[in-house]
Amino acid sequence: MKTFIGQLVMLLLPLAALAQRGAGQGFTQQFNQGSVLLSSGDTLSGPLALHRGEETLTMSLPDNTVRTLPAVNVQSFAVRGEQYDRNRERFYYDDFYAMRQGYYSGRPAFGAPAPRRRERADTNLTRVFRVYRWNRDNDYSDFRAPGFFEQLSSGPIILLRREGLVERPVAAGSPYGYGGYGGMPGRTMGYYTEVKDNFFLGLPDGTVLALRTPKKDLPNYFSTHARQLAQYAKANKLSYTDARDLAYLVNYANSLEAVK
Repeated sequence: MKTFIGQLVMLLLPLAALAQRGAGQGFTQQFNQGSVLLSSGDTLSGPLALHRGEETLTMSLPDNTVRTLPAVNVQSFAVRGEQYDRNRERFYYDDFYAMRQGYYSGRPAFGAPAPRRRERADTNLTRVFRVYRWNRDNDYSDFRAPGFFEQLSSGPIILLRREGLVERPVAAGSPYGYGGYGGMPGRTMGYYTEVKDNFFLGLPDGTVLALRTPKKDLPNYFSTHARQLAQYAKANKLSYTDARDLAYLVNYANSLEAVK
């Protein structure tokens, strides 16, 4: 029993550290390089930390000072050089550059879809974030405050992503539960925390629309092209839950809107 408890503690320590980083102190990501466009039109460059829970950035400046930048003072920013997180699925650090330019599978001007990278995740890929006003996922509130969203596609309707922490139960009989040890199979033995992607559409008026069920919500928004979207997704074997595939779908939907 002591051996089992020791194994379980060692297994959950990395997840507990992530939970402490995310839940206790706010979900913070560190980047080696960042460039921030302020609401004033000025730009700042340097190592950057993104504090997701507080909707703020902290940037280390060349004069050895640290500047705190709330979302209300920021238009957009670009970052790279995040510490690699092995808890993420391997294509998390994908290259969305082409999709931010309007690329979609099957478009003659761009050719066939670029293949998935099979090498180690490249954290030096540039990630772009923009500020939109949102209700913090509170559908019963009309109050909208600025927040940071990662840009995954081109526009005018833009696919956005926000990372959040979600708590998952560890049950006996699960990979984390070591079969029936500690109780009956299915019994909750504790919790761990992992990073979850949440998708949104960035609208031209500066607000966002949550894609809680993208396979339903995306066709509902582009309702006049719902049938074409479904055919396109099937023909190209695109998933509504994969960030890269979803970016293709949003760019394709934008192209249909442009030729109405």
